[in-house]
Amino acid sequence: MKKNLLILSILLVSFYKSKSQSIQLLDTTGGAMNQAQSSYTFWVDNDSACNYMFAVKNLTSSQLTIKVKKHVISNVGSNSITFCIGSLCYGATTTLSGSVTIPANSFIPPVHPTPGTFGLSTEFAAMVASGTAQVMYTIFNANNVNDSVSVTINYNLTAAGIKSIATNYFVSNISPNPANTNVSVNYDLKNTLQPASIKIYNMLGTLVKTVSLETYSNNTKIDITSLEEGIYFYSVIVGEKPIKTSRLVVSR
Repeated sequence: MKKNLLILSILLVSFYKSKSQSIQLLDTTGGAMNQAQSSYTFWVDNDSACNYMFAVKNLTSSQLTIKVKKHVISNVGSNSITFCIGSLCYGATTTLSGSVTIPANSFIPPVHPTPGTFGLSTEFAAMVASGTAQVMYTIFNANNVNDSVSVTINYNLTAAGIKSIATNYFVSNISPNPANTNVSVNYDLKNTLQPASIKIYNMLGTLVKTVSLETYSNNTKIDITSLEEGIYFYSVIVGEKPIKTSRLVVSR
């Protein structure tokens, strides 16, 4: 029995950690195309959602067919963990995607010109007030599972209305939420010298508004009258890394 478990563990490590020769995962935070980190950490309020998107690039000179494997490492409570790849979206119980084709030397951007078509779109909906969750997404060559690239996303859950803390940064929840014309957020970025901003994205992942944070500690008001009614996601970015991502509802 122990021998079988050891073999299974080796196979899992091989599957999840192999370096891809054909696939590259790109983080487009801040408008740049940078290689994605191996892991990300987000703070998510209860009854809120965290959505993060990646571009998926085919590094070869031939058409490439890929699939995505979702591996939930831990999940306290009944939090919903879902994802999309290409035009295919999957519910919380699905762990393996269907096949998606990427043309030679091309990529699927985080939001494709075709509506409803994504690169890798990950979403976490918090259903409990505290705890953690961790999920690994592996994008692999459908013809060679060892040709793969992985990203691990960690979620720290907080009760609604409680400040989120990331590497000693303080960021309050946006309020009011739902909102009509204006929202505000309190933040303390602890004397950071890195540029900081709040970016608001629609449900397709399109950046619709950017607000620069000119000082490291303040209360910032954001005019949202240009946004149509609907659900949005906002991220507080320090340097090129998001330190908080949550949902904003515009209702009139």
